[in-house]
Amino acid sequence: MLKKKILIVDDELMILYSLRRMLEDLYDVTIASNGKEAIDIINKGDIQFDLIISDVSMPEINGVDLFLYIEQHHPGLEKKIIFMTGGPLSVYLDDFFVNKKNMCLAKPFEYDQLRQTIKEVIESNS
Repeated sequence: MLKKKILIVDDELMILYSLRRMLEDLYDVTIASNGKEAIDIINKGDIQFDLIISDVSMPEINGVDLFLYIEQHHPGLEKKIIFMTGGPLSVYLDDFFVNKKNMCLAKPFEYDQLRQTIKEVIESNS
């Protein structure tokens, strides 16, 4: 059986590489160290991702801007995004997550919680 394809986006390289190591035995993992790099990878079109895991707070193109870009240019893929954040959410972000209904994991999160969330999102979009 082919592994599901996941794109992980985070500007904190330690987190990015740790998540890749945690998930690469179960999934085909691609990484991007910022939102612009993620957009470039998605636009290239070589890989059809089953899931994107993105940090919310990143310089230049943050997770919300990445979501909005994907929603506009790759409709349907935005439903396959799991956000993660290490900071408090603003009122804007609270409203965004309520309205968009995407999952958001608070850092630090447990490996089992991440795996369960990935499973739920992939199954709900299959």
